[in-house]
Formats: sequence, C-alpha cells, structure tokens
Amino acid sequence: MPTETTYEQWIRREGLPVFRGHGIEDVAELALGPWGRLGGRGAFIQLVGMEGLTGMYVGEVPPGGSLEPEKHVYDELIYIVSGVGVTEVWSPNARERSHVFEWQTGSLFAPPLNTWHRLNNASGTEPARFLAVTTAPVIMDVTHNVDFVVNNDYVFDDRFDGRDDFFNVGERQRSQEHHRGDSNWADLHTWRTNFIPDVRSVDLDPAEGWGVGNAAVAYEMGGNVLVGHMAEWPAGIYRKAHFHSGGAILLIVKGEGYTVMWPQELGLQPFKNGHGDQVVSVPWKEGSVFSPPSGWFHQHFNSGRVPARQLALRYGSSTYGVAFWDVHSGEGTGISVKEGGTNIDYDDEDPELRRRYRDALAANGVAFRMAELATVR
Repeated sequence: MPTETTYEQWIRREGLPVFRGHGIEDVAELALGPWGRLGGRGAFIQLVGMEGLTGMYVGEVPPGGSLEPEKHVYDELIYIVSGVGVTEVWSPNARERSHVFEWQTGSLFAPPLNTWHRLNNASGTEPARFLAVTTAPVIMDVTHNVDFVVNNDYVFDDRFDGRDDFFNVGERQRSQEHHRGDSNWADLHTWRTNFIPDVRSVDLDPAEGWGVGNAAVAYEMGGNVLVGHMAEWPAGIYRKAHFHSGGAILLIVKGEGYTVMWPQELGLQPFKNGHGDQVVSVPWKEGSVFSPPSGWFHQHFNSGRVPARQLALRYGSSTYGVAFWDVHSGEGTGISVKEGGTNIDYDDEDPELRRRYRDALAANGVAFRMAELATVR
C-alpha cells in the first residue's frame, strides 16, 4: 500500500466526509459534516485527476454566522456556489482587519497567501456554500509539516501589500507569451484581479482554436500559480478533444452535457481502435465538478438548450512558470497535435463521438449545429 501523504493525513484528521471518483454531480447537494476547526460544515473532494497537485473542499457558513479565521502558506481560489456574505482579510501581524469585501453567488476571489481571512454569511435564513481549490497537497507533502503551513507568521509583502483597492475588480489585459506561445491564448484577455463579482456573466473573447463557436477569458489572482479561465460553447456545439497536466478542476456554472476522457495510449480514436470500454464519460450540469487525469484526452459536449459555461481552476500562470504543467500541456490547448499542441482536430476525431453526440442532442430536442458554423466532417 502507498504511504499516506501528509495532506491525506491532514484531511483525515479534519474528520470530514471525503468524496472520490472522476467527478461530483452537484457540489450544491453534496452531504457535508460538522467542521470542528473552521466551524460550519464541510467535505473534501479527492478526484482521480487531481493527482495530489490540487486540493478541493466544499464549505458552508451557517445563516447569520461566521467561520473561524484561518491562514495558510498555499494558494486558494474560492467560488461562491450559493449565498451572500462578506470576507474579512488581514495580515498575519496586523492588529485590525484591514480589508472587507462583499460576495454573492458566482463570485470568485483569492485570499492572499498566508493572510488571515474569515467568511461571514450575510443571510439570516440561508446557509452560504462555497467551493475552494488549493495547492495544499503540494505544499504539505513537500514540507511534511502542517504546523509550518497553517501557523506560519511570515508576511508575504509581495502578495499582499495592504492597498485599499486590493479587492477592487481589476482590468483585463491582452495575454502576452501565454502558455508557451499558444497563439489562441494570445487573442484572449487575461483578467488580473483578486475579485470577480460573478464569473457566470463575464464577457468572453472568441476562442475558435478550442473549437467552433467557443469563447473564453483567462484570469490570474493574488499572484498565484493557481489560475484559470472561463470557457463557453453554444448549444449544439462541442469542444475539440485536448489534454493537459493533471490537477485541473472543471466546474460547470451553466448548462448541461457530458465530458468523455481517455488516456493517450488509446490513440486519437479510442472507439475505432477497439478501446471504447476504457473511455470514461462524466455527465454534468450546473454544479458538477470533475478533473481529467494528466495527459488524458478529454472532450466537452454541450447537449443542453443553452450555452454551457465552465470555470477552470488550474495551474498555468503566464507570470510564474510551472514546469510540470507546461511539460504535460505541450505547446498549447489551442494547437493541433499534428503541430505539437494538444488538440485533436475535428477531422481526426473518433466518428463514434460525433454519432453519440447527435443521439444525445436528439434525445433533448436540440439541433446539431456543428455543420452550420464550420466546415467539419
């Protein structure tokens, strides 16, 4: 049996439920347990594709209540699944709370590294639920000293300088040299901000390199190496199959459909090659979360009646290189595998995938739109 990692020991001692698999159908419905350390309720999620590169948990703040404050030497991104509230943030050596900002369903923010932060529920009648993704497994496993990670008084002035506008909505910038020269990223905006009021409704840029009708925007928060993007594809449309490093967390914030995943050794056309029994299919809807393993091709299919939106929480900063992500992500998810990238062009995909997609659309009474938007096989 493999040795239990420091992170695994820590989450076991936290005493919360732990959910595993390739995906979770709905984090809003996930059964939570009482959380003695933070207060409120919570559960950890350990998906196959996280691979000890990212950690994930769901937390809940009781009506009119607050969680206990915490600080830690790992990156964290928090998405509000439901509710309204306020977050307080202050430096490890500050005597008073220096920053307070409000959030709502759909908000995304990053507590600065090792700052004290506390979540407060502004509703007196409904709990507030959030999803958090962290780099805790890497930091805890490397240091194998949890006390150093959660009780460290070092002040990261380069990550949090205490300025008044720290949690104001930041400006978008054009990506530069993003993802090792991936030209598709160069056409997107990168949102350098520490707070987004509602990621479900942000404006997106065309991202045709990912697939016909696709759109996206990248974001980077808090000087983290844990970053991400919001992607969208229309009804009757699917994204090209692609791969990247493990650890990426994909949260559906709008729409319904499914994602198929398979390891590269099965080839570009797993069904045609006789390996269809090894292809993993994960159905999703609003609130679903899943994580493709390292180097696995995966392909997102919108089978619903509205555009589908997916929030990606992953490594891949354009400012701070992360070698393991870059190595597994090749030359980019907007470039064909024939040109050194990680995308499978529509002409090279497995015909069975499109056949199944047509069936899924027909079952939902949705028109197949690939042919009208692009010349594809």
